[in-house]
Amino acid sequence: MRLLIGAVGVALVLAFLLMSLGDELTIYSDFRTAEQNPSKSYHIVAEWINKEQSYYDPQKDIFYFQAKDTLGTVRWVHYPDPKPINFDAAQRVVLIGYYKDTAFYAEKILMKCPSKYKDESQNAASL
Repeated sequence: MRLLIGAVGVALVLAFLLMSLGDELTIYSDFRTAEQNPSKSYHIVAEWINKEQSYYDPQKDIFYFQAKDTLGTVRWVHYPDPKPINFDAAQRVVLIGYYKDTAFYAEKILMKCPSKYKDESQNAASL
């Protein structure tokens, strides 16, 4: 009987944690899904396109650029900081944020610099 009560108690605690954290969990997705669920946080794998149209507004402290997600959808992205240092070298980025009005608002941008990993693999191959 004690075991059953303990198991039910643990199940209730786990259910409560999952329900309370459910809204905070971020999901990998695409721009269209984020557009359909405004203000919900998403991770979107994308590539920076139309680089010549990108710009930084120092008065608003926002970097504006266009990105294309893995399904080919292109959207404007607003990032509340200057352009990240390794942004030009990144082939793909992960945009963490939400969709609002007509743009995706990236709170964070994660980059993987391909040259860093290429150099490491070349060094390992030469050993």
